[in-house]
Amino acid sequence: MKKIIIATLLGTSLISTQALAEDSVYIGLDVLSSGNTFTVEARNSANGATAAADVDDNSKGFKLKVGIEVSDGWRFQGYYLGETYDTPVFDASNDYLSEIGIDVIKGFEVTPKFSPFVQVGLGYGWMDVDGYTDDAISAVSMKIGAGVMYKVTDNIELLAGIDLQYRKWQDIKINTITFETSEKSTKLYAGLNFHF
Repeated sequence: MKKIIIATLLGTSLISTQALAEDSVYIGLDVLSSGNTFTVEARNSANGATAAADVDDNSKGFKLKVGIEVSDGWRFQGYYLGETYDTPVFDASNDYLSEIGIDVIKGFEVTPKFSPFVQVGLGYGWMDVDGYTDDAISAVSMKIGAGVMYKVTDNIELLAGIDLQYRKWQDIKINTITFETSEKSTKLYAGLNFHF
């Protein structure tokens, strides 16, 4: 877990350093709304019994990002995502997820102001939990997405998009029962980037 966090922070730092050297850095903020389906499998180690269920839960959040725009429409960005679920996921005490990650984006310029784009990303998230063997749970995520960007000025651009995301949550335990959880999400977002 610590290795993933260190690698992500190091990657973001390298992106920022290179971006400042090339004078093509940007910062941005996205707001998002998400429909999520959790698949939970419970296994009792005492008697071998298993059960599974799908649970739907919506969420809202924001994404802070810093990135570099390089040649041929390529961008690399590091981000922090804060996401709040409508219904607490693992217990009644917490519904807030934090996530850090890296996105790779490819834009396709149609006009100097308008560009559709595609992206892929990897993330590492965590959430506090109560009543389990552990007091926190982590998740690894992968996503693909697409959207459009519009330059309002040379320094300001608006964007909107959709991401399909998969998260694999850390297994957690209560006594002899182990819970394996995965999450599939469709995220809609709109945002603003400011270029230096």
